[in-house]
Amino acid sequence: MVVLPQLGGKIWSIEYRPHSREWLWHNPRIDVGLAPFGAAFDDYWSGGADVAFPSCYESTWNGWKVPDLGELWSIPWNVSHTFLPDSVTLTLTVGGRIWPVEVQRTITLNSHLPVVNMTFKITNVGSQSFPFLLGFHPAIAAEPGYRLDLAPGNVKVDEGTQEMGDIGQEYSWPYLAKSESDRPRDMRIMPPYTEGSYGGHFFRPSTAALWWAITDPKEQSGIGLVASINEWQGLWIWQVFGGWRGYYHVAVEPWTGYPITLHEAVKLNSARWLAPHSNYQATLTTVCYEGIDHVTAIDIDGTVFS
Repeated sequence: MVVLPQLGGKIWSIEYRPHSREWLWHNPRIDVGLAPFGAAFDDYWSGGADVAFPSCYESTWNGWKVPDLGELWSIPWNVSHTFLPDSVTLTLTVGGRIWPVEVQRTITLNSHLPVVNMTFKITNVGSQSFPFLLGFHPAIAAEPGYRLDLAPGNVKVDEGTQEMGDIGQEYSWPYLAKSESDRPRDMRIMPPYTEGSYGGHFFRPSTAALWWAITDPKEQSGIGLVASINEWQGLWIWQVFGGWRGYYHVAVEPWTGYPITLHEAVKLNSARWLAPHSNYQATLTTVCYEGIDHVTAIDIDGTVFS
């Protein structure tokens, strides 16, 4: 794993070394580097995994204007290390420029297991309560034929090309049909490069589980993430198969609320609120696995089932 504290705390690499497999997508046209504060995220997106706070898209609340993907991805974080015999922990900290917060993120890598644990702690250091959204934005280097498995749940189409559903359409994962006469599309299977589609869908679990897994069925290896639904509300599924800027990748992002534009989440009473001098904590577990061509569940400790 490679973490870049000076570049917004970006996780740049998650490599599964038994297969020499890099799982994070790297933009072939944009070099990694620090963007100007307030820049449009997509125009500087080099790939990897970024932290989004307090909104995904530009938003304004109470006169406070937050930029694209929020304010933490484009500023340096401080970092310290803790080395133990069987693990290493990075502790990254940063203060908000707009929202009065102190954010701490710990990333722990176990030397014997292909599991990474990450914990967020957001503290309100101001004098008034405020709303926020927290999201984790990992871009996966997917290929045609790869498979995306999710916990049971329901999905809403927010944006994208016609192949990826009608805006506002809702469906039960994994089968999307635009009408009763249409042949359902299996959303688990990545299409050819030539399809030229993209879509942004929001997934809510229908059980107590919240996880995703992307598997290369030929190599029988994959990467997955598991979260607690007490801390995260659902997953923003950003699937790009040539139809957006010519890229091919998938980002499956846990979010604490929906919609992922803050002022819209506030209207729907979906944003989290943080009182003065209180904090919000959330955890995520990422796991690499092999020997299977699909996933049926991931436990909160990172155990993968097929």
